[in-house]
Amino acid sequence: MKIRDAIRPNLVFIGLESENADSAIEVMAHEMSAAANLDADMVESALKEREKLGSTSVGNGFAIPHCKLLNLGEIVVALTRFDKGVDFGGSRNHDPVRVFFVVLSPPDQPAEHLQVLSQIARILKNEDLRNQLLDAADIDSITDAIHRAAEEEGL
Repeated sequence: MKIRDAIRPNLVFIGLESENADSAIEVMAHEMSAAANLDADMVESALKEREKLGSTSVGNGFAIPHCKLLNLGEIVVALTRFDKGVDFGGSRNHDPVRVFFVVLSPPDQPAEHLQVLSQIARILKNEDLRNQLLDAADIDSITDAIHRAAEEEGL
């Protein structure tokens, strides 16, 4: 799966609010579950369990929370942006996280899961893209920026 195909406008959420990591995961799980017809409690629980293994914050105000879910037919990727940064447990030098790429995968697709995570990490090396994702006024601007960055990287 190519990241440019995975990022769909119906799974991009902006203007979200949260006070801490747990409530951010809850908000993300409920938003994406409603849009993708998933069980929100199951998504929330799986994301929290994965986060206990170590923070998925990657720095610069971004994180890539991810997990594997039974009974999921395909990889689902959502992008969520919070108005204020959330302390997401990264190292001391990690900024509070505002933008989350949330990746849910079927357990029987480990290679595809890693491929999507790798593609997200690769495009997030692009400082211009990071700034666009933090500053974009609307969902279309976000999806367009990701599609352009992925295309430039051949993803």
